[in-house]
Amino acid sequence: MLAALFFALGVIVYMTYWILVIRQGEDKSILSRTGSDKREKEILSVGTIAVFSLLLALQILGFNVFGFVTLFLTFGALGALVVWRGVSTSERAHLHELTDSVATMGSATGEGWVGITLRTVLSVVFILIGVSGLSRVSRRPGAASGVVIGSTALVLGLIILFAPWWIGTLRGLSKERNARVRAQERADMAAHVHDSVLQTLSLIQRAADNPVEVARLVRMQERDLRLWLVDPESFGLTSDPPDSLAESAFEIEHEIEDTYAVAVDVVIVGDCDLSAPVLALLGAGREATVNAAKWSEAPSVKIYIEVEPERITMFVRDLGKGFNPSEVPADRQGISGSIVERMARCGGQATIRSSPGSGTEVELVLPLKTTAP
Repeated sequence: MLAALFFALGVIVYMTYWILVIRQGEDKSILSRTGSDKREKEILSVGTIAVFSLLLALQILGFNVFGFVTLFLTFGALGALVVWRGVSTSERAHLHELTDSVATMGSATGEGWVGITLRTVLSVVFILIGVSGLSRVSRRPGAASGVVIGSTALVLGLIILFAPWWIGTLRGLSKERNARVRAQERADMAAHVHDSVLQTLSLIQRAADNPVEVARLVRMQERDLRLWLVDPESFGLTSDPPDSLAESAFEIEHEIEDTYAVAVDVVIVGDCDLSAPVLALLGAGREATVNAAKWSEAPSVKIYIEVEPERITMFVRDLGKGFNPSEVPADRQGISGSIVERMARCGGQATIRSSPGSGTEVELVLPLKTTAP
């Protein structure tokens, strides 16, 4: 190994001993085994002629490749070819075991030994061209072109040689990163299921004899899962106060579902900032939703809000038992005080449509002040 540092002399010596010395337990050396086989001699002759023809062609093109290092490496490669062609069956099996791990270099591109060999030979040729071009650089005119050609060939040879390994490393890192992300997601999902779903199931089991409480827990857990699927990072965080009409409407939905165990479906077209008239509209809509959840006996309540440039319209509908608005006692302020009069104070209007057996619809209209052009 130390002798290999001196112009690759150690490689030549090692190959020479490997070819000439008889392996323990065998009766012939590699040289005698190869020399007695006419086909192997023809293959080695053709390989030797091809290698030296390539070196000679490079020399004719102006690349000084016949240096000590090149010649020793060439003879070492030819010696390796002789060894590979002339080893015995048992030694070949041993070499296959040693080289199987090296073949994983081509795993990134799916190439086998043929592809690895061709790529290695091509890269070595480019590296030799690059080293030869850089070694001939001097101060004579036109030397810069030799630097460019030599550097380009050297870099190209290194890229051809190490690109599959580099690509395989990047792919391995990417797979490891993706696996780590998936593991983190599975851990987050397991934690959420344990902290939320399993706890809710335990509460449902305890309240099995209370249908209202069971329905409330189910609706609460369903809403929580929807929010978590949209934004998993929001789980367990305290939300900020709503600052728009849409957010406030969804707050009403959550409150009614949690309190009365009635499904509330909210549909909003458009949105706007909160103001005193808008808050009054939402307060009247909340009161109408509470009345529907408490008295209509309907399984669900629907809220529809449409924001237009001139006005905001809000509908609260249920398909419950309904009632006759004219028969509501005067001391009941749920409709007159909390809905009708509240809308009137902010310049809006409330219309209640209901009849026994056909459900109830509350229409709230709030005009918006527009600036004249």
